[in-house]
Amino acid sequence: MYRRFTLRKRVFIGLILAIFFNFISLFVFSFVYLKPNIDKVTSEEESLRKEILSSNYENYEQLIVKLDSIASIKYTLQDIDNNFLHQTEVKRIDKSFISSLIKINDANYLLQVYYVNNLNVSKIIVLFFEIQAFLMLLIFIVAGFSANKGILRPLDKLNNDICNYKFGKKPIRSKIKNEFDLIQNEFVNLTDSLEEERVEQTRIIASISHDIKTPLTSIIGYSDLIASGSLKYEQVKKYNEKINLKSKMIKEILNNFDDYLINNTNQTLKLEKIKLKDLIEQLDNDYKMDLEANNIKLFINCNCLNDNIMIDVMKIKRVFSNIISNSVRYLKGNGFIKISIKKVNGSYVFKITDNGPGVDESIINKIFEPLYTTDYSRKISGLGLSICKEFIILHSGTIKAYNNYGLTIEFTIPIKT
Repeated sequence: MYRRFTLRKRVFIGLILAIFFNFISLFVFSFVYLKPNIDKVTSEEESLRKEILSSNYENYEQLIVKLDSIASIKYTLQDIDNNFLHQTEVKRIDKSFISSLIKINDANYLLQVYYVNNLNVSKIIVLFFEIQAFLMLLIFIVAGFSANKGILRPLDKLNNDICNYKFGKKPIRSKIKNEFDLIQNEFVNLTDSLEEERVEQTRIIASISHDIKTPLTSIIGYSDLIASGSLKYEQVKKYNEKINLKSKMIKEILNNFDDYLINNTNQTLKLEKIKLKDLIEQLDNDYKMDLEANNIKLFINCNCLNDNIMIDVMKIKRVFSNIISNSVRYLKGNGFIKISIKKVNGSYVFKITDNGPGVDESIINKIFEPLYTTDYSRKISGLGLSICKEFIILHSGTIKAYNNYGLTIEFTIPIKT
């Protein structure tokens, strides 16, 4: 199991870091700038309050001179009749920190002193947003570099691989570090699957072409002989029979191909309940006479004749047809095909055995592959056995082949109540 620093984690960590640095900026702004300035203002206010109110003045002009000498304040001075003796222009942002009656030579005066507030709310807000803007710009720059490396480059690479694949250049698998590497590797898997499918399609087409070409060549040859008009009636009849036989071979090949194509799409079973003895009777009627005509004997044995089985009858009959046809192809007269049906451990076990040459042990496990071919004594080719496997799997069963003085194909179908 590998560890990967995924893009999702990077984004999450980036958000956490952005929030963290935002709090750090607030902390620095508060304790490095805001608090020292507030402390300074408070200290200056206290100092000015003591300096102004604790001094003695012979007349109010001395007070005015004193106030004018302090640059950091503004003030207004009124007499008892509310007449302004002196005043400076006061703004709304200026903070009033003294409003007191001052007695000079038995006369009372109202003094209001304002501190010139350079640390006003507007300035603090503007400064704070300037810091935030700088911080966001920094975050966007870092995020831009990170996005270019972590998102744009992998996307460009993936896009280039897709474009290059159109011209036959296969993509390269990446070492998994993030989600884009996963996507890259999934694309590689897809191209591998497409390549395998293309090779398989080429093989299927070549095999079907080969299987059809042989009987078709015979049909053309026989029909040319008949068309020449030089044959006797018995010869014409004989060649017509051969043409008919070869035509049926082509039909069987095409039927198997159709079944193969249909079975590779979404397919459902049409299950119905049938007694095993009825199934056996149908098999006996379908094959016994034709097999005997080819000097092949058919034996059917079942120890559970009265049992009901849930199957798609047409598909199971097609399984028997394909297996029996495969056996007939390699039996050269005086042969036999035995069908046995038993109930074993919750399943019905079907065995179809012939006394043909069998299959080489090194390839016997491959005979259910579509269009598998070999040059051994018993040549297994086409789609028939592959279709048998697919149909049995649809019934949730199993299928296998083994040599037993010939070839035995055994498949199971679970007992359903």
